[in-house]
Amino acid sequence: MNLSAIMDEVASVLGEITGLNVFAYPPATLSPPAGYVSYPASVDFDAAYGRGVDRITGLPIALLAGEPTEPSTRDQVATWAAGAGGQSVKARMEAHTWTSCDDLTVTSCSFDVETVAGVDYLAAAFTADIIGSGRE
Repeated sequence: MNLSAIMDEVASVLGEITGLNVFAYPPATLSPPAGYVSYPASVDFDAAYGRGVDRITGLPIALLAGEPTEPSTRDQVATWAAGAGGQSVKARMEAHTWTSCDDLTVTSCSFDVETVAGVDYLAAAFTADIIGSGRE
């Protein structure tokens, strides 16, 4: 598996969500609603004999909405965090047919306030685990 290719593909899939601009790397600035793919907790090699399987654990995906105290912001992140639906990160990611890996599973979503250029935004922070061939 190639980490760059996976990050690019994740950003591309999430970019299909209406009105969402997603970067395949942590950008210097962004204008919500937007998001980015960051770097994983680990890349584990040789999970199966003979370079058969590699795993990427804890790939962070951050989506930023509006001001944390606005009801519309709550509504926005609720659609992203839903388990199903057209705006659901989990549903969209797991329905996609991956070319950069064998499978991607969204394992969690947490919420926090993230400051970008001095402005606070509500962030939905997703985590994904990826599995794929150790051979390219």
